[in-house]
Amino acid sequence: MVKKLIKMKSASTNVRYIKARQRGTHLLLTALWHLAPKTTKNILLKRFFKPSSYALTPLERECLEKGTRFSIYVHDQEIRCWKWGRGPAILFVHGWNGRGVNFVYFFEALINSGYSVVTYDAPAHGVSDGLATNYFELSDAVRSFLDPSQGLDIQGVIAHSIGASAVINCISKDTPSIDTVLIAPALKLKELLFNSFNQHGVPKIVYQNLVAEMEAYYGYDVHQDNPFNLAKTISSKMLIVHDTDDRTIPYMDSKTLAEKTDHVVLHTTQGLGHKRILRDKTVVDFITTYIFNGQTRGDEQLMKNANQF
Repeated sequence: MVKKLIKMKSASTNVRYIKARQRGTHLLLTALWHLAPKTTKNILLKRFFKPSSYALTPLERECLEKGTRFSIYVHDQEIRCWKWGRGPAILFVHGWNGRGVNFVYFFEALINSGYSVVTYDAPAHGVSDGLATNYFELSDAVRSFLDPSQGLDIQGVIAHSIGASAVINCISKDTPSIDTVLIAPALKLKELLFNSFNQHGVPKIVYQNLVAEMEAYYGYDVHQDNPFNLAKTISSKMLIVHDTDDRTIPYMDSKTLAEKTDHVVLHTTQGLGHKRILRDKTVVDFITTYIFNGQTRGDEQLMKNANQF
């Protein structure tokens, strides 16, 4: 009983501390906004839109060394890319704070089956240009790769987290008919972003102004282009693979979308979380089989396995 009371008191203290910090940040940023709005926006860009660096594993480093390097340009920034193998290409799109080679466990089976593999470091990630980035710019990067003028012959896309969000945005605009696999997609991205701002005490007037500037520059709308809404407008089949123990992106968002949308098939896993799912052999085999089979025979098997774990 005593231990329980101590835990309750500790939790109550933590809540008070968090709320006090939120109020302090809110007051500070409100005052700074009126004095120096540009400086305030720069603080938010560094805090919320600057990815952390990622340290390559020995396997990932070795894989990059064997790839053929090339570059594309998105908003005048050089995006570093790699390609392995020959044949029709599968494009891999990584998530926030990641790198394209994070999908290394998928590569061998695809290459041995006659595909080529293409991936890249997104803007402001890895060795690509940029200090900060956002959902809109990440979407434009995906659209650049799927542009037929690039000559990459991309026949399928496998994407993770916010990279999957960008793929949804791209497909909804350009409607390419390709096999699409979304791993732990950030579907309700607007809600995740705005909730993060609010939890950190960022004044609404500040973050709404910053987002409005991004919308005007990139030509998107954070409400209309929210991935959860866009996914419902896409007619081509999509496979979503999501783990029930994902603490970064809510599994229930994927489950709800699959239940409400005929063209979305959900495969559920358990105990892998948000990132380990990219290294799990069962998941890798399941997704590569989906790509190999295409959307005819593959969908029947996926429907049998949906929500099984």
